[in-house]
Amino acid sequence: MLSDRIQRIGFSPTLKISAKATAMKAEGVDVIDLSVGEPDFPTPENVKQAAKRAIDQNFTKYTANDGILPLRKAICRKLKEENGVEYEPDEIIVSPGAKNCIFNLSIALFNKGNEAIIPAPYWVSYPAMVGLAKGNPVYVETKEENGFRITPKELSAAISPSTRALILNNPCNPTGAAYTRDDLMELAKICIDEGIIVISDEIYEKLVYDGFTFTSFAALGKKIKENTVIINGVSKAYSMTGWRIGYAAGPKEYIMGMSKVQSHNTSNATSISQMAALEALTGPQHDIRRMVTEFQMRRNYMIDRLRGIPGISCYEPRGAFYLFPNVRSYFNKEYEGMQIRNSYGMAYYLLKHAHVAVVPGEAFGAEGYIRLSYATSMDNIIKAMDRITKALAKLEPTREAKAISLNNTITQKKDFVETEVHVGPELRDALVAEAENHLAHDAYYEWNANILGVIIQLRTNLPHLYDFWLENWYPAQLETDLEPHGVIYAVGWIPGREPRAYYHAETRTGIFFKSAYYGQLRSLALGMADDIMSRMSTTYSVRGLGLDFDGNGLLLIAPKGTGKATFFANLLRHPKSKLVTDDIVFVRLNGKAAIADAPERKLYMQTNFVEKFPDFAPLFDKSKCENVITSRDECVNGPCQRLDNCRLDRGSPFCYEASPKSRVMLDPYWIGGTNKHAKRTNLRWVMLLKNDPISPIIAKPTPAEAVRFCEEGLSQSGPMRSKPFFNPHLLTNSNDRVDARRRFYEKLFAIAQPYFINLGAGDKDEVQKQINKIIGI
Repeated sequence: MLSDRIQRIGFSPTLKISAKATAMKAEGVDVIDLSVGEPDFPTPENVKQAAKRAIDQNFTKYTANDGILPLRKAICRKLKEENGVEYEPDEIIVSPGAKNCIFNLSIALFNKGNEAIIPAPYWVSYPAMVGLAKGNPVYVETKEENGFRITPKELSAAISPSTRALILNNPCNPTGAAYTRDDLMELAKICIDEGIIVISDEIYEKLVYDGFTFTSFAALGKKIKENTVIINGVSKAYSMTGWRIGYAAGPKEYIMGMSKVQSHNTSNATSISQMAALEALTGPQHDIRRMVTEFQMRRNYMIDRLRGIPGISCYEPRGAFYLFPNVRSYFNKEYEGMQIRNSYGMAYYLLKHAHVAVVPGEAFGAEGYIRLSYATSMDNIIKAMDRITKALAKLEPTREAKAISLNNTITQKKDFVETEVHVGPELRDALVAEAENHLAHDAYYEWNANILGVIIQLRTNLPHLYDFWLENWYPAQLETDLEPHGVIYAVGWIPGREPRAYYHAETRTGIFFKSAYYGQLRSLALGMADDIMSRMSTTYSVRGLGLDFDGNGLLLIAPKGTGKATFFANLLRHPKSKLVTDDIVFVRLNGKAAIADAPERKLYMQTNFVEKFPDFAPLFDKSKCENVITSRDECVNGPCQRLDNCRLDRGSPFCYEASPKSRVMLDPYWIGGTNKHAKRTNLRWVMLLKNDPISPIIAKPTPAEAVRFCEEGLSQSGPMRSKPFFNPHLLTNSNDRVDARRRFYEKLFAIAQPYFINLGAGDKDEVQKQINKIIGI
């Protein structure tokens, strides 16, 4: 499984939009791409010749990690002569792109929990880079009427004791906002007083218009220079985006830190590109002036056209090569049944109906806007503006409200934290004392859950956990003299604490810190209930998908990656089937019967089950949800992204299929009342799904073979992992407890016939036929 940090970020939205535009072009569609982030001018001829000389001279080996000395000296001269700020070569680092400079600096600069203030709209990669460095981005929403520039008051309000840096893009992508010297001085005073490092991204410095004078942040004075790292490069000004050369200038300490990161990451920037960059900085500069003149002409034309469209406003940028028009007035309008609800919907609509690729403002932290690039030919711009104007004119007010207000809670943690089960009594007492110390009386929630007769009491200060806890379980009596079988403490923010869970078996106490993810709480409760019941009686939890057919129970047991949800959904469609559980039952052996009970009042389901069973979507709409994806950037459904029917692209406010971590608390009786839900069934069949290219589709294992398969709990796809009995909720796996569970499974498989279902031996239709034949449907 990927790390939490990687799962929290998506691919760059600009890459996704360009990829879609490219795919449409490949199909013969005349798409005009206004999502581009690079000049359409050729790289200067003298630069290309310098690269050719480097190749001819065999300058194709490793260089110094920080970049070749002549290039670093040229950067120093450039900064002194053009920006009025002096650096030594050891205060310069050359990297494979300005983006890589910021990434290296983020890794070198931020400790876990440090905050980086990022004015929004922002370049899409800033938050991701801060997050990958374990820092926390703090967004400051700038205003269109202020030219999308952060004000001193807004900056001051965002500063906290955890603030480490301000990331300032000047001129800005996507708005084109640029700061005067006076603007920067006011911000600099605050940063000096608060000891904040300024990461000044100046990659667009040469692309400014109407006589605007660019000022480098580090040029404001000695004190601010000591706390500033300049980020720049040759990509934009010299039309060299593919050459991948960026550079940073700053105090030696920060440059050395970046150098350490780079030495273990990319090493030096490409030797040939470094020679080309040296020529770009020291050679003729007239191509830049020609480029700026052309960009200004295109900008003026596009602004005039945009301002002529009813309901559109657009700030006139001072730099870069983007426009950022406000298109909010076209939200909640539709054309041919397609409703525009947000900027992603607008981008999708323009791509589909105008054949113009733009970037949604939400990708830059500014819903209600889209980004248009004028780094394309004037002919393309004229055609694109004609198409956009016509497409927007087709939109009409929505005739009826279609938006659904989803009851959705987003948690910071979206997966399980590590659970420590070997906890001694002293540590248990210390953890309980710590938890109780942070459960303030005015933010304390307590409730007893009845899990098939086992009473588990929750004590928490997290409203979301309390809310889902009440939904999930049947209630037990909450009386002062009622002693619960077990207690769980779920405590939110504690300074300095790592997210972690604990279980003390002797006192049946569960504790976890710094996570509002309900899956963790539910799993801990199920594990405790299993531990308590299996010690008190012969009842054990069995992980599997459960269905009932006229009083005969079926369990599908399988690891991840076997596709069990497909067969489960197909069986659930049968008119004789009733849903018992989508996750776990507690099984009690009674003579020759194996009685399986569903422990939950409501099911904590993965929302992406709607891929297999679309009829569930309206039920999810009126249920309480957790971590349902509401932004295209957060979607991790790779197959869906490769198709051309993304709900979020079309403007839907959420998507159930975008992430396997999205959950819903579903009342199973909503599916079809007592005709489609049974709380108890008598197990007759247990189907063990595997993926084996050699074995037959169906086989009847002996009870011992079936027990061994379950006990090993081996994954069937990806890295080989073991999850005993395929049950992630189990808390105690001591030898005596495993032996007891093994004996239980032996008895279970002597009562309920086990089957091996081999998904690798035939297509899904054939496997489904064989499963149906066993059940007799």
